[in-house]
Amino acid sequence: MCTSCRDVALALGRPPVPVTPIALVTASSPLYRALRQYKSGEPGVASRQAARLAALVDRFFARHLDCLAPDGLDLAVVVPSPRDGRPPPHPLTTLVTGTKVLPQLADALSPGTAPVAHRRPARDGYRATNGVSGKRVLLVDDVYTSGAHLQSAAAALEEAGACSVHAVVLGRFVHDHAPRLRCARCQP
Repeated sequence: MCTSCRDVALALGRPPVPVTPIALVTASSPLYRALRQYKSGEPGVASRQAARLAALVDRFFARHLDCLAPDGLDLAVVVPSPRDGRPPPHPLTTLVTGTKVLPQLADALSPGTAPVAHRRPARDGYRATNGVSGKRVLLVDDVYTSGAHLQSAAAALEEAGACSVHAVVLGRFVHDHAPRLRCARCQP
C-alpha cells in the first residue's frame, strides 16, 4: 500500500477496497490530460476526450469484466462529485452508460454530510441508497490519486449492505514511471 492508501484506510478505520486501474498515469501522460479535459468546460475538447475515454472503458470492460468480478455484478455506480463540486451527473456517468457489458448503472450514491478532499476521506462523505443491500457493486471513478473519494464511497456502499464492492479507476496517478499493468487472471 502506498502512503496515501494507508493514511486513507487509517482515517476511515477500515481496510481499503482493492482498486483495479485501467492504466497508470503521470502528470505528463496523454491519458491524464484526457481525464482532465473530458470534464472541462470547453465543449469540443471535452467531447473528443470523452469519446476516446469511452472507447477505452468499453474495451477494458469487454475484456476484463469477468476477471474483476467472476461471480457477476448487479449494479455499476459512479463516484459522484463532492457536494461543492460540479452538479450531477458526473461526466463519467455518460462514459459508463455507453458501455454495453456493464450491469445497470445505478444512482446509488450521493454526497453525504462531511466533506471529502485529497487525502481527507470521511465515513459520512457519501450516502448510499437502500437499493444496494445484498448487491454486488462495481464502483467506477476516473482518477485515483489518494483514494479519499473512492474509498469513502466504497465505505458508504458496504455500510449500506452491499455484499461486494469491486472498484475500477480509469487512471491511477503515480509520480514515477511504473511497470505496465497486466491482469493476473487473463495474463499470468
